[in-house]
Amino acid sequence: MGTVCGIAGAIGLPEAEGRATVTRMLRTLVHRGPDAEGIVAGPGWALGARRLAIVDLETGNQPVANESGTVHAVLNGEIYNYLELRRALAERGHRLASRGDTEVLVHLWEERAGGMLGSLRGMFALAVLDEAAGTLLLARDRVGKKPLYVWPRGGTLLFASELKALWAAAGHGPEVDEDALDAFLAWGFVPEGLCIARGVSRLAPAHALAVDLAGGTRRLFRYAACDPCPQPEMTFAEAVAVVRETLPEAVRLRTRADVPVAVFLSGGLDSGCVAALAADSLTGRALCVTFPGHASELPLARQTARRWGLDLEEVEVAAEDGIGLLDELAEIYDEPLADPSVVPTVLVARAARRFAKVVLNGDGGDETLGGYRRWLVARAREVAGGWAPLLGSALAPAARVLGGRLHRFREGLVHPCLYAAVGPAKLSPAEVAVLRGRVPPLPAALVEAMADGGLGEVERVRRLDLGFFLPGDLLPKMDRATMAASVEARSPFLDHVVLERLGRVPAAVLLRGGRTKAVLREAAREWLPPRVRRAPKRGFEVPLAAWLRGPWQGVVREALEDPRAALRRHVDGSALAGWAGWFRRADRQRAARCVFTLLTLERWLRRWA
Repeated sequence: MGTVCGIAGAIGLPEAEGRATVTRMLRTLVHRGPDAEGIVAGPGWALGARRLAIVDLETGNQPVANESGTVHAVLNGEIYNYLELRRALAERGHRLASRGDTEVLVHLWEERAGGMLGSLRGMFALAVLDEAAGTLLLARDRVGKKPLYVWPRGGTLLFASELKALWAAAGHGPEVDEDALDAFLAWGFVPEGLCIARGVSRLAPAHALAVDLAGGTRRLFRYAACDPCPQPEMTFAEAVAVVRETLPEAVRLRTRADVPVAVFLSGGLDSGCVAALAADSLTGRALCVTFPGHASELPLARQTARRWGLDLEEVEVAAEDGIGLLDELAEIYDEPLADPSVVPTVLVARAARRFAKVVLNGDGGDETLGGYRRWLVARAREVAGGWAPLLGSALAPAARVLGGRLHRFREGLVHPCLYAAVGPAKLSPAEVAVLRGRVPPLPAALVEAMADGGLGEVERVRRLDLGFFLPGDLLPKMDRATMAASVEARSPFLDHVVLERLGRVPAAVLLRGGRTKAVLREAAREWLPPRVRRAPKRGFEVPLAAWLRGPWQGVVREALEDPRAALRRHVDGSALAGWAGWFRRADRQRAARCVFTLLTLERWLRRWA
């Protein structure tokens, strides 16, 4: 194993030009793989990789080839079941030259071609090129943990782990895609199906792209189905048993490494379960973020750390730390992301790099086990049935006055599916229209969930969390932050076996007793202290409003009021100026999210466009 890295490729260029192009691309990806670089090229194609060595430190460099040197592969990510695959390949007569995971790809390709993807248990973006067959296969893991951008340009095809590598190949920055910019303002991230750079696409999770090297024809196909398939007859006890059977195995696979392994420990249920199950294998420390002067889950994290004998590194993040990061965040997130937790995530990843190359985390627990309040709102609508809209209307006067959670609860009763996506949203469609003169498009995942009449309200929310919010926000946030620090993040809850088994649990079972993550709370009885197990979800709550109205006031004014702001090339200047006054008067939390979105876009436009 040990192949987390940055990958790049060029198809349709003469060999020397292709090699030079990939070399330029890899220079922008050194942070993803500081330990080694490799390129292989032939007539009309070139593949390259930057490597972060995790396992097989001596012989695991990329690209790799089969015995005859006709099949080549590069891999960004980890194939967690590589040992089992290697043993099976060796038994069938294959000769493997390394101890890593990338090499299994070329031998699996020899046997099954694209059919091999179903046997991979891991997080990955990969490329396999078969010279004899004249084909290239690009593929991405089932949930989209590892990114892969594809850019057809005339008769050529470029691909890379990050957008900045494509721009290095072209010699210029992006032409901004207006639909993607609208969507970013509405949601705070660019959803799957769109890309901030016009002409570029992200390969979708669980999809592969087959390319004919001679003719240039391309075929996109989905190699795995990932939607939850609840079984109504499943009981609460059976659901608890699923967690206790699958999660320990997923954690065990993710502790395979020849370098120190640490864990991000927030104090919540998800990361606490991962820390507990990995405690005997951790060679690094546990890390917890705190915000000076603000409430945090640190006391709960300390309890879990004491229970399992973990050394806890407490990483303080102050407003001043965030200001210093703003321009750097635009460099790290070359596709803009306005999730305020990018600030502590980048800083805790840097802290982890001092003593570990691998960090485990609890990402995916909320999306698979019902950790968000919006699941409860959707469940309330199911229970209320036809009375839900009337109840929502009755709550309207109080919601206008009190705002906050009551407003969001009321919106969930009246517009349940839209609310599920708007839960993490930033600007409303009407606000985007005022700024941009156009209404933002509805993302495909949202349209599909709204159009599927066979889904219950909670199942719609679950599909949106897994197919919209997770790949659009949470996964790129963690990938870019950790890779910028040359650290690999591993997420046991996103193991596809865990996802498939938990996807059979009915939503009503997950929310038994009107509690979020009821199944996980019960499953964790032997793993976590009682206080941690019973604590309500807090989330990764950055004190954004206090930052923006305090030490960040100057950068806010600069983005909203300065006539030279880059934002004014893309939004109505007079409408933008009005946001400064509104920000000082409006609901603190919502206003903070909106303004941070505009601030993020301002810094991104300065850097890239």
